[in-house]
Amino acid sequence: ATRLVKSQQSAGKEYVCIIRFHAKPESKAKVARALETLTGALFQRPPVVAAVKRQLRIRTIYASRLLDYDEQRHMAVFWAKCEAGTYIRTLCVHLGLVLGCGAHMQELRRVRSGNLGERDHLVTMHDVLDAMHVYDSTRDETYLRRTIFPLELLLTGFPRIVVKDSCVNAICYGAKLMIPGVLRFESGIEVHQEVVLMTTKGEAIAL
Repeated sequence: ATRLVKSQQSAGKEYVCIIRFHAKPESKAKVARALETLTGALFQRPPVVAAVKRQLRIRTIYASRLLDYDEQRHMAVFWAKCEAGTYIRTLCVHLGLVLGCGAHMQELRRVRSGNLGERDHLVTMHDVLDAMHVYDSTRDETYLRRTIFPLELLLTGFPRIVVKDSCVNAICYGAKLMIPGVLRFESGIEVHQEVVLMTTKGEAIAL
């Protein structure tokens, strides 16, 4: 599954952020409206401390919502669904500029990356150890299946091509997929688009 990490880096992300304003905004409604304004395609320049070159680029905020607002402490909590590579720290600075009071990011938590969300797929190593103990003791796979997910879960967003069983081994050893090996495929696949090759049993072969 670690080989599929790169395929998830370009997937959309969701964050919950705590923002601190440098002065008191006019009202909670103003904050909500300003946050709504900063949706869609936005120009962003990575922060001074960043892992990439500081070039101006466009990133998309698909949706955002104000979750909480503390008038006394000049702080707010908001949720944002955005394109991969979006800097929420920069979004906080822009929100402060729109409100005219200045702001910076206080705390950030990623709650979803691609198909994986913290509510559905987040487990600890203790959960894995407990699941293994239950399985070793009782041979009951129920808890184990709630803890360890098939890698195909990461690939549900990609178009699929189902190949014939006779071609699976050859593809796994690096052979190219030719038309005779295709059993069926999704409509609307474009040239150079990433697709996942699947067996007839629904097992992923290649990306």
